[in-house]
Amino acid sequence: MATADVSALERAFDAARSTGDFTLALHELREAWPQVVSTAGASLRTMLDFTPDELWHSDPWLITCYASSFRSADTASRTTALPYYEAAFALLAPETPAYVRATLYVRYAAALRSLGRLNDALAAITSASAIADSRDVIPLARRVPLTAEIALQRGVIALHGGDFDRAKADFRLAGSLAETNLSVANQLEVFGCLALIQLLMGDFEHALSYVARAESTGASPALRDSRFNAPALITELLIGVMQRGTDTVGPLVSRVQEAIRESDWEALGLYAQAFTELFVGNAHEGLEKLRSALFALDEWQPVGFVDAEIRGLRAAAFLQLGDSGAAWDVLATLSPTQHHTVCPSRLVAHLRFVTGDARGALDALRECESMGDNHSSRTLADVFLVKAAANLSLGGEEQSDVAFDRALRLAARNRMHSPFRLIPSEVVQAMLTRASTRSQPLEVGALIKRLDGLTVVLAPRDSLALSDRERSIARELVRGSSSSEIAETLFISVNTVKSHLKSIYRKLGVTSRVEAIHKSRELGLQVDITRD
Repeated sequence: MATADVSALERAFDAARSTGDFTLALHELREAWPQVVSTAGASLRTMLDFTPDELWHSDPWLITCYASSFRSADTASRTTALPYYEAAFALLAPETPAYVRATLYVRYAAALRSLGRLNDALAAITSASAIADSRDVIPLARRVPLTAEIALQRGVIALHGGDFDRAKADFRLAGSLAETNLSVANQLEVFGCLALIQLLMGDFEHALSYVARAESTGASPALRDSRFNAPALITELLIGVMQRGTDTVGPLVSRVQEAIRESDWEALGLYAQAFTELFVGNAHEGLEKLRSALFALDEWQPVGFVDAEIRGLRAAAFLQLGDSGAAWDVLATLSPTQHHTVCPSRLVAHLRFVTGDARGALDALRECESMGDNHSSRTLADVFLVKAAANLSLGGEEQSDVAFDRALRLAARNRMHSPFRLIPSEVVQAMLTRASTRSQPLEVGALIKRLDGLTVVLAPRDSLALSDRERSIARELVRGSSSSEIAETLFISVNTVKSHLKSIYRKLGVTSRVEAIHKSRELGLQVDITRD
């Protein structure tokens, strides 16, 4: 039943209230509610509220309808539904039809994941799948839509959890069945989630094609600005900023703010808004958005990939503010996500490079390079950019040219220039000058012209040429080790340690152990990831 048929349901219930006979109205509601509950939740609750209790309070199918109505485009509530789901579960009996039991678990899973209870949601959707796969007979007209809904909810749970490969497989199944088996609201979420995954993997063209598919579903304006369309709107906003800057994304920011309200997309939407602020250099505003995003994940179990995205962007914000010590504190506890969609190594390498440790920057990137095409191309452009800059500073011009051309091609494919903000302006311009003398594809040539004169917010740091041994000793200082403890750890004499400390103080421009610890922390030397 299409959304427009809600008016027919309302007329049926008006007539039922007049005659006192709800038989026909309840029959129509039982058939229709799965298709309309996402858009007309308030109306469905009104219909049932005016229906005599004895006609539906013992019916788990209609109670599931009532509970599902709280996850509607016209209702801002995530917790109210839970007692109604519990009531429906309490009414299940051996003779309850399999499709009723399975649908209850599917809808319950959707409610749980909207609260960030991902482990509980996964248990619920696993139960729904087990019922659907059992020997219990489910009519074909119920089975196929149920299969599509299970795939959708399982996919969203996997996506939030950071298992992008599993999520993509589920969304593709749901998408193949979407047109005739999913409500318009659920179609929006399927195609929006596919768009988001393609963005994370660095395929902007396919991401925008899925955004276009979401727009072609015929959803109403209210539905297109609801939680069901939040993944597509967030994807469109992030790509818009990376490709065109912030001048034209104002309306999208407002739509994202509306769509993420009281939804499981709130944290990611706040991340997208923070990204927009950081792109134009508003680091403090960006950090405030990221603080709100982390708060939105406060009760999530587990926190999932969005937490890693937020923390990675926090490190970038601290870099904008020149607080490399705070950036290192974030990066020291940050692990990469699947396919390095969040890639701490590229930021570690960046920090190594701007603090004068070009070889350490190259070391930090080795895992990324070993992944090859399994690495997200969105973050791989950054990897090759930093590699190019580090090689150039070490005199490896040929290696630099090869890496920079890779970075240019990856960026040009997605028509973005945001990665080139990782490296100080004069270094980027030097590499661009060299690249312009080489034969380049047309799209790369156009990107080189757009990047000419790019000014980077971050200023380069003075080179602090600590030797490998001195860096090892500086890290031990940060850990609080005494001179004798350092000597024991590094298998050298105490006098040798003291000699190295004098050299470290001179190179860091400090006169005491406390100052040396503070300066070493700024340089990230508490993070033991470079060569010893």
